[in-house]
Amino acid sequence: MNENLVRAIAEYADWYCRDNLGQAPRTLETDWWQAFNFFLGRACYQGRSDVQSDRVYERAREVLEPLFLGAQRDLNYESQKGDNWTEINTQLRERIGKGKVGKARDVEMIVSALQFIGALPNKNIVAYSVGEIRGGRLQLHYKQLQRSEETTGIRQVGPKVAALYLRDVASLFQLANSVDDSSAFCLQPVDTWVQQIAEKLKIVDKDADKQTTQRAIVKWCHEQRIPPIRFNQGAWYMGYYSLKLLLDLLSR
Repeated sequence: MNENLVRAIAEYADWYCRDNLGQAPRTLETDWWQAFNFFLGRACYQGRSDVQSDRVYERAREVLEPLFLGAQRDLNYESQKGDNWTEINTQLRERIGKGKVGKARDVEMIVSALQFIGALPNKNIVAYSVGEIRGGRLQLHYKQLQRSEETTGIRQVGPKVAALYLRDVASLFQLANSVDDSSAFCLQPVDTWVQQIAEKLKIVDKDADKQTTQRAIVKWCHEQRIPPIRFNQGAWYMGYYSLKLLLDLLSR
């Protein structure tokens, strides 16, 4: 295995963080709307083209920001909650769904996420996640975010979205040292790019399931003495921007 290649993949994590993690941690911990927006910026990316996901995210912000960006955010939240989210549901469905962008389930996810944060301290999902990771409860929180037969988490949030969100929280708040080896897989979102690179590096066999890939990447990174979070971010960035990076290399 080419050790320089492996290190280069991990180094692309710096590029990922530059492009995607420019938020101020203090703001996310104290402003529940900014925290929710951070979560939404990950949850809208669900197994489709990023162009379409970008549009879903922007449509959601068009509806939510006027309500929750200003000083009346808490009053507006309670008002919308008391009305069973009827106004938000209506406005979202006018912009998102069949014949528009995304799908109707995107609306269900957004409303479900709004309901979810109502049970958290100060409605702040990022501050809550930071506390759960620091408290050694990452695996429980990873499951808590997901809707399943066993949990009443957020609709449309599965392992990939939960791991993507938690990986970026852990990265931004530098929480890697708070994560034990048995829980580190919860910070490994596996999409097509990460899966393909894991197969090319023979970290997993071809067609390995995503749960196997999550755990195999963590084990392999520890053997290579590479931070698993950085490898995951770098692998995604390298896969997604592979043509751009190749052209950059050829132009040097």
